[in-house]
Amino acid sequence: MLETFIETRNYSKLSEAFARLANLPVTAPKMGLGYGNFGLGKTFALERIAANTHAILLRAVQTWSKKSFLEKLCLELSLDVSGGASRMYERIVDELLQNRRILIIDEIDALLRSQKFEVLELLRDIHDETNIVLFLIGMEEANAKLKKHRHFYSRIVEFVEFKPIVLDDVKRFCELSDKIKIEDDLCDYFAKKYPNLRQIRVLLIRLENAAKRNNLTACNLKTFTSLRIEEEGKAI
Repeated sequence: MLETFIETRNYSKLSEAFARLANLPVTAPKMGLGYGNFGLGKTFALERIAANTHAILLRAVQTWSKKSFLEKLCLELSLDVSGGASRMYERIVDELLQNRRILIIDEIDALLRSQKFEVLELLRDIHDETNIVLFLIGMEEANAKLKKHRHFYSRIVEFVEFKPIVLDDVKRFCELSDKIKIEDDLCDYFAKKYPNLRQIRVLLIRLENAAKRNNLTACNLKTFTSLRIEEEGKAI
C-alpha cells in the first residue's frame, strides 16, 4: 500500500478545530480535546497537523511523572534538562513565551488515572502561563473522565469527537492499494462492516498478498469472499 495521507472527514474536523483555537484572542483559553474509538485516524491526523504547524507532538505513557514529562518536553524544545523540575518548568515557559508553539498530547488516557493527574495539572499550568494552544487526544471515554475535573474541563474550547469513517473515506483509502484495484461493491462492504481504517488496512495488506499469489489486478466483493481473507484473522 502507498503511504500517502488521505484527508478523512475526521481529519478535516480536527484541522478546523486547531485553526479556530489558533485564531482566538491572546488571553482566551486555547485548549482542545479530541476523542473517539481506536482506528479512526486520530494519530495519523495529529502527525499531519503537527508537521504542518510545527507543533510539539508527545505520546503520553503510564510511566510519566512530572519530572519525566518536563524532561521530555525540554528535549523536544532543545532545552537544558539540568537543575530539577522547577528549573525545567521555568525554561519551558520562557521558551514558549518567546517562541509560541502548539502542544499536542496523544494517548491522554494514560494521564487520566488519579495518580497521574498531576501531569495534567502541570499541562494546565503551562497553558495558563503561556497561552499556547494545548490539544489533548484520547479514547472515547476521555471526554467523560475529564468532565469530572471542572477546573481543567472549563478551559476546553474545542471538542472533536472522532466518528466511524464514511464510504468516501473508505474509497480514498482503498485507492492507496497500488497492487490491486478495489471495486465499489467491496468498498461499500468495508464501509458497512469495518468502519475503522486500521481494520481495513490489515484486510488490504492480506488482499494484496492474495492478489499476488493469484495474479489478480482487481477485486470485487465476490472475489474477496472467495479468497476467504477475513478468515485469516478472526480477531479483526
